[in-house]
Amino acid sequence: MALRVEKSKIEAVIYTQQYRIEGEVYVPRDSRFTDFMGADVKLGFIPVTNGKVYALPKDKLLHTVPLLNVNKNFIVIAFPKSSVGV
Repeated sequence: MALRVEKSKIEAVIYTQQYRIEGEVYVPRDSRFTDFMGADVKLGFIPVTNGKVYALPKDKLLHTVPLLNVNKNFIVIAFPKSSVGV
């Protein structure tokens, strides 16, 4: 029997030095986005669904993908689109 963790979907914006990424990040239920981002992730990647990747500084849309993994080491700024779940 598999262990299942209940999660909440949060619309997020993530910046690296070269890209702006918008998409959905799933955090454990009753957890805040800031706690999730600050937690030690085993492999160091954050899965983002329904992602849009924009090139900086001109915000040119490069890719629209159903799933991408973002390396936490390259994240400069990350925040939820709304203040709910901060």
